[in-house]
Amino acid sequence: MAELENVQRDKAALCADEVRLLARYNQLRAGVENVSEEIGQALKWAPGHASHQVVMAAALVTRLPKTLAALARGEIDWAKARAMYEVTRPLSDEHAAQVEAGVLVDAPDFYKNFRDKATRWVKKVDPDGAEQRRLVRRKDRCVTFKLDDDGEAFLGIRGPVEQLYPAYVRIDQHARRLKQQGDARSLDNLRFDTAVEHFCGENQSHIKTIVWVTVPHTTLLGVDDKPGELLGVDTLPAQVVRELAADKKSTWRRILYDPPSGMITDVGRKRYPPAAMAENVRLRFRRCTHPGCDRPATRCQIDHTLRHADYGRTCLCNLNPRCERHNLCKEKPGWQVEQPEPDTVITRSPLGHKATVRAQPIADPDPPPF
Repeated sequence: MAELENVQRDKAALCADEVRLLARYNQLRAGVENVSEEIGQALKWAPGHASHQVVMAAALVTRLPKTLAALARGEIDWAKARAMYEVTRPLSDEHAAQVEAGVLVDAPDFYKNFRDKATRWVKKVDPDGAEQRRLVRRKDRCVTFKLDDDGEAFLGIRGPVEQLYPAYVRIDQHARRLKQQGDARSLDNLRFDTAVEHFCGENQSHIKTIVWVTVPHTTLLGVDDKPGELLGVDTLPAQVVRELAADKKSTWRRILYDPPSGMITDVGRKRYPPAAMAENVRLRFRRCTHPGCDRPATRCQIDHTLRHADYGRTCLCNLNPRCERHNLCKEKPGWQVEQPEPDTVITRSPLGHKATVRAQPIADPDPPPF
């Protein structure tokens, strides 16, 4: 056990070293845009994560030096240091220092107790700022979606408690009513089904949804019964793929692919070629082609790798999806982007780091012989 305790202290000290190095590099590159992209590409971090780490490092070095010192000594771990940063983020430097001093005196051992103590100190040193902090937090309200394993997913809603709690109570009450009426589903299942029915039920039929489904061209021709797939979600039996065509609630767009390679061969369309070309590009790459960026291609611009103004062609060999931030980043001094072939994008950072992003097959290739 003593060895494990030593490892934990060493981990905390290394985290403190990383914080200082990140803050130092950020200071050295002061005035230069896209520093977080430089760091992210060098350390293989997603740009968003790199940006968050840089901002937090700067705050720990400048606003919360006692927290950083406690981390370096192994008195607190990284989770507690991050909690101190998050709780004091809306405060002035003076109030943040007061919270830090109060919490670190006899700091609680466990994370939740540590964070709760920090929250109490925030209210103590800045009681009049509660409304302002509430308004700041309100700007963070959002809806998030994340794919899980085995065809599962997570849909999260973050926002003001006075809005979300009544929504939860309404869902819960409806689920409990169904349970009392003898419904065999568990309460958790009933809450889920109630929420999904509210968003996607018959009363929401005026909302048109477009869903992409992959189809092997051999299935479409009736040569075999290879399964299709809801793009990025799950495999569908061949019969289900055929039945989806009769669904009146959604608009289904097919993507044909070649089973031996798994690569796209055609995109179903009733549109003009430029729109179809943009769809093809987004479906090939699916995400922003800047290294580590996870912005879905559907929310990206279709960018000319070699600028159109520099006689870059409008073709699959010179187009890729880039989010607005990384489209601008590409034009900054020191950044170089190449597309040697339609399915490959190479990015070089000002530090000389090279990263290659390749389009992924729309389905797993068939094993030989084909």
